[in-house]
Amino acid sequence: MSKEFNRIQIGTDATNRLRMLKGNTGLTPNYLCRIGLCYSLNEPRPPNPEEYDNEGQTFNRYTLLGEHDALYMALLKERLIQEDKDPEEDLFDEFVAHLNRGVIRVHGNISDLSDFQALVPNSLKEETDVEPDSGLP
Repeated sequence: MSKEFNRIQIGTDATNRLRMLKGNTGLTPNYLCRIGLCYSLNEPRPPNPEEYDNEGQTFNRYTLLGEHDALYMALLKERLIQEDKDPEEDLFDEFVAHLNRGVIRVHGNISDLSDFQALVPNSLKEETDVEPDSGLP
């Protein structure tokens, strides 16, 4: 894990939506944030860091991203490079903005655990042989 930052504080809106999502899905906030981050990174427009406050829940970065920290940071840095932003200078603000936006948008699309299937892009659904209702092998 990079020593660039270890504590992340999201906004009050995202914090409130995390609570509701946890109640509806049973997933912990760190998993919900990971899903939100990926969801936001998949959106074509960049988030605006100025739209979000930092008065909400605080996370330890390792707890938030776990053993996959390097993967999430690589995805974010690649996105920043594509947007002609500095992957070192803008990393923290963009990371927090993607977390906030992602949690807020995921909340708008999820009412229970079964709704997560709809968030998977169709191109990824076509690559698997597992039917949504058939269970896992």
